[in-house]
Amino acid sequence: MQRTCCVGVFTVLLLLLQSTSSQVFDVEQNTRQTGDAVQVHKRKLNHRPDRKEDRSGHRKVLFYEWSAGGDKPTKRIRHAYFDNIDCTTPSGEGGTCINIRRCQSLLDILLTQGNAAGNYLRSSVCGFEGLDPRVCCPSGSQSMTSAPLTTPMAGRQVASYGPLYPNECGLSNATYTRVVGGIPAKLGAWPWIVALGYKATRAGNPPKWLCGGTLVSSRHIITAGHCVFNRKDLYLVRLGDLDLVSDNDGANPIDIPIEKITIHPDYDPSHYTNDIAVIRMERNVPFSQNIHPICLPLEDNIRQRNFTRMFPFVAGWGAVYFNGPSSTRLLQLQIPVVSPEACAKAFEPFKSTVIDDRVLCAGFARGGKDACQGDSGGPLMFPLGRISYLIGVVSYGHKCAEPGFPGVYTRVTSFLDFIQANLV
Repeated sequence: MQRTCCVGVFTVLLLLLQSTSSQVFDVEQNTRQTGDAVQVHKRKLNHRPDRKEDRSGHRKVLFYEWSAGGDKPTKRIRHAYFDNIDCTTPSGEGGTCINIRRCQSLLDILLTQGNAAGNYLRSSVCGFEGLDPRVCCPSGSQSMTSAPLTTPMAGRQVASYGPLYPNECGLSNATYTRVVGGIPAKLGAWPWIVALGYKATRAGNPPKWLCGGTLVSSRHIITAGHCVFNRKDLYLVRLGDLDLVSDNDGANPIDIPIEKITIHPDYDPSHYTNDIAVIRMERNVPFSQNIHPICLPLEDNIRQRNFTRMFPFVAGWGAVYFNGPSSTRLLQLQIPVVSPEACAKAFEPFKSTVIDDRVLCAGFARGGKDACQGDSGGPLMFPLGRISYLIGVVSYGHKCAEPGFPGVYTRVTSFLDFIQANLV
């Protein structure tokens, strides 16, 4: 059941657009008929748009700009054609500049993620229609009719799964409005992220932190199958850390030995399929502000989503670029989920890969931002309201942040039976 929202969603819209609502969009269009790229220049002013139709049927927006220079204020007119203009979305897809009410994918992002995807939504704005923003809407997600701005009924704010599950999960100190990707995380932002420790080659040396994982109960970690497959040197879990080598980061991490590792029985290292495992620690970990489990996507309102064009988060201590050094500081990144069809096409040259309903793919078409080596096993996290859910596990990719190649993540909703059977 849904209810029409006037306050909540429009509040998000106003916050989203407050950096652009006092600016004019001076659009220079070289060839309107061919839909050439639009260059947008911003000039601060007080303006009120007027609308007319030209002979071609395109809507013309006239911005009246007042200049205070000289003896008298002078009025200049800015023209902008917004209908049927081709554009490129912030994630690199082709799109069309239309009213946000007609763009189902961005409307879904606004209604479900709100401020969590604020930077992407702000970057998508290509004009205004009255009080409504126009956005660069990805091709294939436009609607011929305007949708009402609605938001789901307020539901349960925390999840409770039973005696082995935490009474409250997915709560953190993360603030989403400023996250644009590739930045150091704050202490307590992702309290469920853990580092997996492997024995050093020389006795007495500190462990090697080669993979990540996600705390889902007081005793269990979800990670990638390839992080544990034939790895007898994996022995330790570190929880609650921020910088793996610094003692001055404000964290008080806890190291707990591993008691049991259960890899998915159908894990296939040659095709990277069913790439998931459950780790049981030797003892329960006490929860704190910096150590807290994430929610599993058990409820229908989250497990039935396909997440395409949503903007989850990924975080880890992995390499900062392909074959580069690992980061000792926890880094976070926000990336769009791409469609299975686009992902399958990208990996078509690699015959060993299998892109099906067991995986999620996420990344920017232009590259530059991605998970990398050392992030394997870490979480792909979807914020819904104030709760974060584990929807993916970092699995593999083509190098790191390569243009045209999204990262591949094990889809957690496809393995809930396996996970629940091993949370004992």
